[in-house]
Amino acid sequence: MIRMIATDLDGTLLATGGMTVPERNLRALERAVALGVRVVICTGRIFVGGQRFAQLVPGDQPVICVNGAVVRMSRSLEYVRRIGVERDTAARVLALMRAAGAKPWFYSGDICYAEELTEPLQAMQRRTGADVRIVDALDAYTEAKPEKIFCVMTPEAAAALRVRVTAELGHELYITMSHPYQLEVLAPEATKGRALAEAAGRLGIAREEIAAFGDALNDLELFDSAGVKVAMGNAEAELKERADIVAPSNDEGGVGAVVEKLLDNQE
Repeated sequence: MIRMIATDLDGTLLATGGMTVPERNLRALERAVALGVRVVICTGRIFVGGQRFAQLVPGDQPVICVNGAVVRMSRSLEYVRRIGVERDTAARVLALMRAAGAKPWFYSGDICYAEELTEPLQAMQRRTGADVRIVDALDAYTEAKPEKIFCVMTPEAAAALRVRVTAELGHELYITMSHPYQLEVLAPEATKGRALAEAAGRLGIAREEIAAFGDALNDLELFDSAGVKVAMGNAEAELKERADIVAPSNDEGGVGAVVEKLLDNQE
């Protein structure tokens, strides 16, 4: 029996563009909640960018955001989890990104800090509604332990930078990519999978009672904490290889299609 549905947002629950939920997905999740199933948004976005979609379904639902560094309830706003990168390590990450020609930014609490309002940053702000603060030097704001440090580059440059950061700091960090052009650096415990396990444990839900949906490499750990692993039709090949089910694409309401079948089997 499925008692929890954990779904990524961009490329998964949301249609291309990251702004809307296909009607089939919304109807299926509403049906799930009516049957007592918990719905958990699992995203790399800052909390506000996940909360708006979590609030489309009834109840106070856990929102796994910032790729697992933060878990916060959708309506009560209670923090269940909050993990950041240590100050000295954050400074080293920022230096490596700058040396590669990147313009990094990071999340801390409900704020996104950056040194320059670049086009990728503006696009993220439009998509997620994040509160962006432009500062003179990011290093002056690392004391609060950034939950996620990231940058946008060409896919080739991002892949090369990932190799370098992993070689120098991989033992101290969790390094992933939610898109081929976006490198993301977090504390080692900050994965969607660990956050999902923690949220489920708090609610008394076992691993085999969880269905997880994803499309990107940062969803691999999400699969580790789920009994039913669902990759979207538009997902990375590695994710499809690990999946129990390959759903239709995000633009076809693939999450809703699979949720409907799962619920049909247990009603």
